[in-house]
Amino acid sequence: MNQQDVKAILLNLQSKQYIESDITHTFGENNTAVFSVKYSKNDETFDVMLIETDSLEKFHDVDSAVHCITNLIRK
Repeated sequence: MNQQDVKAILLNLQSKQYIESDITHTFGENNTAVFSVKYSKNDETFDVMLIETDSLEKFHDVDSAVHCITNLIRK
């Protein structure tokens, strides 16, 4: 998955048609969830959750979230 694919997912989560919904996109490896991302309408942030450590990072802009996610995918 490249940066454009990740950005498309994030923009879709942020789109008006889903803004009232609570949608989470989960990324996994070998059928195991590794991290997830959702858009928080109230905070206007992209929330990236590392599932194993239960740690959360919030990003206010799409490009920062894309950078974080693509780095996680490359690990």
